[in-house]
Amino acid sequence: MSILVRDAAEADVGGIARVHVQGWRESYKDFLRPEALEGLSVEERQRLWQDVFTQLDPRARLLVAETEDGEIVGFAHGGPIRRENAEPLGTETEIFAIYLLDRVKRQGIGLRLMRGVFDHLARHGFRSVGLWVLKDNLSARRFYEILGGQPGAEQSFDLRGQIVVEVAYQFEVGFSKDP
Repeated sequence: MSILVRDAAEADVGGIARVHVQGWRESYKDFLRPEALEGLSVEERQRLWQDVFTQLDPRARLLVAETEDGEIVGFAHGGPIRRENAEPLGTETEIFAIYLLDRVKRQGIGLRLMRGVFDHLARHGFRSVGLWVLKDNLSARRFYEILGGQPGAEQSFDLRGQIVVEVAYQFEVGFSKDP
């Protein structure tokens, strides 16, 4: 299967929202209670992503992974760090989200998405990128470590009645390892 990684367009909002919800359900089914995953809404995520497009910072980048027939099967979004994450994350920029459908994982698409965002941030003069990942999500953590990410601070929060723990990962932009 040939996958194109490209800059997202506003017309992609529906596909991004669908992948966001399905990606949560597939990626977190072993870590989160079913109620937390059932409450996700594609319509709610469409509104969220529509808002992202209306406020898109030129220093940020939103990429999609698209099949030959135009189906969006993944995306990554990163940019200047949000204030609420600045101190514990300890970086200038952040990967806000990266999701792939299970059926396209382990084909190098996640690497292409991350590298695309990293390269964009480096071109804008940023030197560090961080992200948060569920502590129990060992496959995602291994992926980030292969890319050169270093684990750091932890934080916990209540997600619909379930306490979850996230680990910060930090990367040097332009110096990630080749897997």
